[in-house]
Amino acid sequence: MVRDSKGFSWIEVILGVVIVVLVAKILVPSIISKQSDIDETSAVLSIHAIMSAEDNYAQAYDHGYSESLATLGPPPQAMPNSTIAGYLDNELAAGKKEGYSFVYKPSAPDENGRIQSYTLTVSPVNPGKSGNKYYFVGPTLGDEKTQIIRVNTSAPATAQDKPLGT
Repeated sequence: MVRDSKGFSWIEVILGVVIVVLVAKILVPSIISKQSDIDETSAVLSIHAIMSAEDNYAQAYDHGYSESLATLGPPPQAMPNSTIAGYLDNELAAGKKEGYSFVYKPSAPDENGRIQSYTLTVSPVNPGKSGNKYYFVGPTLGDEKTQIIRVNTSAPATAQDKPLGT
């Protein structure tokens, strides 16, 4: 029996759809977990950028650390100054980047009006999707100048959590 073939049979189309669905079921969770890994890496890099910006700000201006992340943001077509220093991009200065939120809290100013330390709490916007890790940066006991990144995988990180990389 000779058949005139001008296209696909319904069985061939259904088999193709089933194969595509099975491959998607295997790959999509992997892609989602890779995205959360990328967001976590971006969060750590952003933490380092904030820490570096704070150190630069403290050295450039006689205020100690900044009053907010917005203070470290880019100036709108003006020269940087102590109220808008230009050390961070707009997104990070606003407190959100790559699926993470950044909450910055400066210490109370000392008798000279200088902010001697700060804390930074970094949390995934959608836990489990935009990241699985929470981060905290704060001064070590007895040394306000030494900031350590701490990590927790189940709840917002605090000063009691283990340091990143341990």
